[in-house]
Amino acid sequence: MQAEYLPDGTIAVSGSTRKEKFTRMWAGIGWPDRIDGHLCAVGERQDGRFHALWEQQGGLWRLGDAAVEARRLLLVDRILVDATDTLATSYLRTLEGLCFDDNAEAQDAPLPVSAGEQRTLVTVTPVPKRILSNFRSALEQIKGIITDGRLMIHSGNCPRLVYTIRQPLQELNASPVMRSLVWVITALEEARHQNGAPPALTEPWYSNPPKP
Repeated sequence: MQAEYLPDGTIAVSGSTRKEKFTRMWAGIGWPDRIDGHLCAVGERQDGRFHALWEQQGGLWRLGDAAVEARRLLLVDRILVDATDTLATSYLRTLEGLCFDDNAEAQDAPLPVSAGEQRTLVTVTPVPKRILSNFRSALEQIKGIITDGRLMIHSGNCPRLVYTIRQPLQELNASPVMRSLVWVITALEEARHQNGAPPALTEPWYSNPPKP
């Protein structure tokens, strides 16, 4: 895949067969625990749907490399993390190319919603405490977004995500894969509502798997 900024500030991602246009490109990280951690990069399309484009898994070192790589590969400019894991978050602070939005953690406020801002660094932002404290509810909302056809997944680039979302809901609470997805989708969805976005179209994601 290759990403580039367009004159209107949106992001075009080109693949082997087509090109897709996105208003934002953010990512989430689920820290490793009993199993490998997970980074998921998601683009917000202009029609209100979300498209999971790229994933990486592994230990903390690999996730750090992936966080830096996501900027080069897809122009990701914001990464959501659970900052209550202070050791993992502190490691990201040592990596060149990442900067930190500490005010977001202190205020637990909605994220800035400006789209198309061409940054040179990736901003690492703590997941709001209200999402951390109510993860099961946030997970239910994400499953609803999937059911409504508002999440598409690049199955070739995100095989672990494709597998995980098909598992029973009760098995997903401790999944780093679902945490990475919940962190980024809830942030993108909140940004959409702040912008007064119209209701999205619905179409089952599993019957519409375009690959950019």
